[in-house]
Amino acid sequence: EGIKIAVIDTGIDYTHANFGGPGTVAAFDAAFATSTLPANPALFGPGAPRVKGGIDLVGDDYDAGAKPGDPALVPHPDPNPLDCNGHGSHVAGTAAGSGVLSSGLTYAGPYDATTHGNSFRIGPGVAPKADIFSVRVFGCEGSTDVVVEALDWAVDHDMDVVNMSLGSSYGTSDSADALA
Repeated sequence: EGIKIAVIDTGIDYTHANFGGPGTVAAFDAAFATSTLPANPALFGPGAPRVKGGIDLVGDDYDAGAKPGDPALVPHPDPNPLDCNGHGSHVAGTAAGSGVLSSGLTYAGPYDATTHGNSFRIGPGVAPKADIFSVRVFGCEGSTDVVVEALDWAVDHDMDVVNMSLGSSYGTSDSADALA
């Protein structure tokens, strides 16, 4: 409790019930339709239930692996790190999701010996009382070249834990990402 976790990944679906959102397709569709604008502060930001902030460093169309000259090579950051891929939401849930009861409602605790007596669709994460911050480094498809910037953001914003479930073929120990 009180720990700040930066999830550097594809973003987080803060509309999901695992993060205190409504957990409906309609809620996600509404958020996605305005995903280049600031997110709904009831679901994302200091007053939100779980995802307390973050940044989208790249935008939906970014892909560091695009062909030379493709506009997708250029990041277009925006204030809304909504996940359009699902991977970031998955790892954020594993790290610090609240849990979703079999009824579809967000589990509100307690997180103690009685927790496992509930019927869950999604069990709580490892640290369900931590504050989650979404740092989006991937567009909806493709790869990224902004991991160093994401790590800088995490340091600049005093994150206690950085969660990066990232990988690539043939990575080296002396790459800028590995050094950062």
